[in-house]
Amino acid sequence: MVAPAAAAAVVWGVRAYRAYAAYETAQTAIETAETLAHIAQRKKEVETVLKDIIRGMKEEIDVKSSTFVRTGGNVTISRGRNENVTYRHYIERKIPFRPVISTACQWALKSPITVPRRIRKKIPGDVIETTVDITLKQTTASLVFEAVDDLLGWQSPLKAEPNYDGKTYAAMLGQPSTRPKRISEYFPFWPRPRGSLAPDLVIVEYRQQPFEVSNVFAAVEIKFPNDWVKGKQMDDYVRLMNRDKNKVALVRVPEDCTGYKPGQAGHDKGSSGRRR
Repeated sequence: MVAPAAAAAVVWGVRAYRAYAAYETAQTAIETAETLAHIAQRKKEVETVLKDIIRGMKEEIDVKSSTFVRTGGNVTISRGRNENVTYRHYIERKIPFRPVISTACQWALKSPITVPRRIRKKIPGDVIETTVDITLKQTTASLVFEAVDDLLGWQSPLKAEPNYDGKTYAAMLGQPSTRPKRISEYFPFWPRPRGSLAPDLVIVEYRQQPFEVSNVFAAVEIKFPNDWVKGKQMDDYVRLMNRDKNKVALVRVPEDCTGYKPGQAGHDKGSSGRRR
């Protein structure tokens, strides 16, 4: 038989755990609400800030994306780890809409969405909980591309983080079929289907057709400061594109953005733009 003191301790422990769980749930709900508010606000801003770009894209719906191929990235510029040498082929790949991609990425770099993240620090005899703001540069850029796609009736040539089956490479299509399928009702880009592949950006050739691999001009990996290129990641995208290296591109932000000059203001050396 459990002693009264022990029984009381068990009851107290259960109550304390429930109170802690309720607190965690409430805090998570608050953080989620703040994140959703940031996402909604950024979507509103896209229509205003990029109205000229959106208007131009509307007029070009029937034009093949390859028509707009102009320049490649800046292979003479290194951000470290010899990326400009190791991944030269992907950096210098000429892709269409580089100015539009640059505008979205530079905006995300200078004005990323921030979300709160709780961290706990242990000090002698106590644990302190504090909140820090995490910048989501890649998520911000993807939200901009997704909002433009939405405003164009899902006929933008730029598809943000579309998912492909990791084994069959079939595109996961939404409704309409030119819209990337999402799992979450609230967060467009996560969670992802297990085992799927999702390039940061896919440029389709024909905008009124689904983003199946056969209709992809290029799969683009975007890297913000302190988010280093991973060889396996690039190999995965080459495999996804039927082992065609010419259909994979790398854009380092800001180095490969249109108009970038070494040493210019805005080259963020802060925290990574990745959310993972």
